[in-house]
Amino acid sequence: MFSIIDRKKRLELHLAMKVRGADEGGHSFDEDTQTRNLSAGGLCFESRHHVPVGCRVSLEIAIPGAMRKHFGGQAVYAVNAVVCRVERFEDGDVSRVGARFIGHS
Repeated sequence: MFSIIDRKKRLELHLAMKVRGADEGGHSFDEDTQTRNLSAGGLCFESRHHVPVGCRVSLEIAIPGAMRKHFGGQAVYAVNAVVCRVERFEDGDVSRVGARFIGHS
């Protein structure tokens, strides 16, 4: 994956994913969501949890069949990330979370 997408270029791509982490209160969560965009260095996803900046999360991203050749044939790409940005919207219960990849899980 890291070799096929320029690190600075964000690709608007909506892929199913699972996020595991802890919210602002320290409570563990496991959430099914989707990516909003993706780059070689990280991604943006939507969350119903209040995830704090600096929080480490585990991600499992579903890889479409046509892209699996770039991921060793894997159907799921598992990676750890750190939350670097959170956008909360007053009129909604979903936040947009930016996370930077820090290594495979």
